[in-house]
Amino acid sequence: MRRWILGAAAALGVSGAAHAADFVVVSSSDPTIARGQAYESGALIQLAAGKSIVLIDTAGQVTRLTGGPRGAVAPRRQLASVSDERITILKRLVEPPRVRRSGPSGKVCPAADMTRLDGIVEVAQVDGCLATARTAFEAYVAKALEP
Repeated sequence: MRRWILGAAAALGVSGAAHAADFVVVSSSDPTIARGQAYESGALIQLAAGKSIVLIDTAGQVTRLTGGPRGAVAPRRQLASVSDERITILKRLVEPPRVRRSGPSGKVCPAADMTRLDGIVEVAQVDGCLATARTAFEAYVAKALEP
């Protein structure tokens, strides 16, 4: 009986984590909010007054939020297919580049539309193409933030 209860508790814990995040922080002027941190739709973000963060959702929508007296609230989104895999890729795109210990792999990155998030994500998944995808991702975000 005890094993059954522990198993049920573990299953509930895993199912609760299945929909863990809708947004990833691309940049932040608040030192307490790290680049790559993930938030759920509608979450209260402890963002200091006057500080700002830039978020991206799995559909590629880029949003800038500014902190107020109570912080900021992540937009409420009804995303049809929030994918943990896509959130993981977005986090990899914003994390600091790792030091390469070997030379170029010689692999050719796939031909994809690098002006769209889908193309960037496709290229980011290929071993050896993350740096190319990061460059395109930074341009994508910069363009989305233009007035």
